[in-house]
Amino acid sequence: MFCSGGKPPQTPTKGVSMPTPVPRERGLRDAFIGGLGITLIAILLGAAYLFWFLSAQRAASPAALLPPDTQIYVTMPPAISNLPEVARVDAGLRDQIGVADPERVRTAMVTLLGVDYYEAIATWIGGSMALAVRDMNSSDPSHLLEAGEFVAIIGSRNDPQAQAFIEKHHAARIARGERITSQQVGSTTIYVQEDGPASPIRAFTLFEHYVIFSNRTEAISAMINQLEQGTPSLEQLPAFTQFSAGLNNQGAGRYTNGAANAEVALSGLRELLTRLGE
Repeated sequence: MFCSGGKPPQTPTKGVSMPTPVPRERGLRDAFIGGLGITLIAILLGAAYLFWFLSAQRAASPAALLPPDTQIYVTMPPAISNLPEVARVDAGLRDQIGVADPERVRTAMVTLLGVDYYEAIATWIGGSMALAVRDMNSSDPSHLLEAGEFVAIIGSRNDPQAQAFIEKHHAARIARGERITSQQVGSTTIYVQEDGPASPIRAFTLFEHYVIFSNRTEAISAMINQLEQGTPSLEQLPAFTQFSAGLNNQGAGRYTNGAANAEVALSGLRELLTRLGE
């Protein structure tokens, strides 16, 4: 109730104290320390991520995945500073393998993979690419896929995008009626075409920052086991070390082990690629 003609009575407040103001200097100090802490945490997290990224993207060379008895090894890096350049691939096909129409062959390669180059390949393809042949035991170059072992090793600069490519490629092959199964070698999944004629892409996988194709599943299995077990590789041969030291300024070149069927293997590789473009 209000008293007539006056203000309402005030209830005295008991036992409540007003907060003590924080000195301005202390407030500035606390803000500075808090900001410094956040900055240090951000720097540490950034450094940790950079270390992880660089470590994750560091890969063995393609030759470290191949056995010492490799007959033919052709390297033709497709990129400079992670920017894919088809002209470099064309030059490698022409100069190192002897393909007469590299542009046609390159187009046929992409068609065989069943994906769009710019959306599914250019997003991950890195600075290394190698084609290799071993175990060619026929005098007929046209029998490479039946009598020899073909491997294509393509470097990845972005493994999530490379894995997305593997999935798109797998889906494309299922869509065209191929039966694709999978098998595990350690933590790596190898996809395998179970029927149809011999193919340079019968088996494929993503391993050690490389997309790998081969006409033989056991070729990829052996590459995985070789790197993980540290068995001798092509890279360790003195002759290959000398070859690597003499590569041109674009990193392109062809190594041969001088075996009797090495020239047949090279002819078979050239014939295989040429047939893709027919």
